[in-house]
Amino acid sequence: MFLATKSKIITTALFIGFMTSCSVNKNTAFMLTLKNSYCIPPTYFLKAEQTLPNYAIDSLAIHDELNSVFSRQNILMLYALGLTKEIKELQKLKGNTSVSAEIRKLTINNKVNRTLLLALSDINAAAAELDCEAERVDQVAGYIDNINASRNNKLVVGSIALGAAASIAGALITNNNVNNAVGITGGVLGGGLGFFTLNPKGKKVEFFHPHNLLRNVWTENDSDQSFSPFIWYMLSEKEFSNDGSSSLLHNLKTRWIDYQFDSNENQGNQSVIFSDGGIYFADDLHSRAAMINQLQAVIRSINQSINNLILEANKTLE
Repeated sequence: MFLATKSKIITTALFIGFMTSCSVNKNTAFMLTLKNSYCIPPTYFLKAEQTLPNYAIDSLAIHDELNSVFSRQNILMLYALGLTKEIKELQKLKGNTSVSAEIRKLTINNKVNRTLLLALSDINAAAAELDCEAERVDQVAGYIDNINASRNNKLVVGSIALGAAASIAGALITNNNVNNAVGITGGVLGGGLGFFTLNPKGKKVEFFHPHNLLRNVWTENDSDQSFSPFIWYMLSEKEFSNDGSSSLLHNLKTRWIDYQFDSNENQGNQSVIFSDGGIYFADDLHSRAAMINQLQAVIRSINQSINNLILEANKTLE
């Protein structure tokens, strides 16, 4: 009887000791630093203005005289940036080499260049915020991954140790009833540890992002003006996608539904990713990081459209 009691104590002690060693003391300072976003742009940040709503731009561009020399995409961009008047005046001054004409050309070109520079600055600023946020998410995801990996390793080692302890105890105990009890207890505890390694979610963490650019894309609404008006126009205007049938914004959301949420839009609607933040598991963090990188790539692609506008303007007005 004494041997049975002793074996149970040993086995239980091994289990308790192991499970205690599995608990991870979180780096509180590290988590507090990453819990709340430091990537939100300052309130004084200036953005390029879109001078007309989308429907007005579309209507005006159809019958504009610039159609004879500019592509439709570039005319839409000129309207969005408020530069159609300046471009038309430059066309009229083309070939005029008088001093007053040259001065006027220089003045207009300076305004056009400033506007284009501000638009490019908008793109870089949005991309920088997304880059910062992706790095923040990756740091937290890496932290949780390390905890989960360490936990699983300890569970595996513990399961092996318990199995070995049960085997040794079984070899030393001659009483069959006690021997069976030890074997069963060791098997149950080892199986329990094995079960914990199958936990698909693992550790969780609080993670917040009140300034959530992904939410604006998901809802296809920028009423809080998280994006500059120019960038939002470029994202929401169908003409700037490859096939022109749906916007860059809609295409990105569709890809998220298909690849991040297994073609289940309702799953995305309920995801913490598009909220102000909350409880995140590692998989959610990795999904958020991937989506941020995809949005950043789409925004950076606007540079190609601006470059095309500059090339066409130089060719037309030279």
